[in-house]
Amino acid sequence: MKTRIITALTALFVAVAGLAGTTATAPEASARVASGTYTYTTVSFGVPSKSRAVIRGNSLTVYAPAGVQRYRLHQTRSGAFYDVMGTRYVLHKKRGGSYSGPTHWGPAVIGHSILVPRR
Repeated sequence: MKTRIITALTALFVAVAGLAGTTATAPEASARVASGTYTYTTVSFGVPSKSRAVIRGNSLTVYAPAGVQRYRLHQTRSGAFYDVMGTRYVLHKKRGGSYSGPTHWGPAVIGHSILVPRR
């Protein structure tokens, strides 16, 4: 009898959740890269580069010595990534609002990137 009640209550819960358009799962964790001003450091093939960067929505603007560069960010659960001429820059959320991750050229890791909020 107890099992039938539990089964009926579970079925009722699932039906109500379905009608309401919701699910009974945990909310998706979001590590979306926050809009703001950052210091962006990249190291590729051992050569470091440090620049000021601004993120607005899904757009990363880097004020590099070679000129202003704009990239489209692809937001992920752990942060974001962007691609430039076969190179993928990955940014994973870290403590303190910073982001860092590897830089891939094809299958090879050629360096890393660090994005730190400017205070």
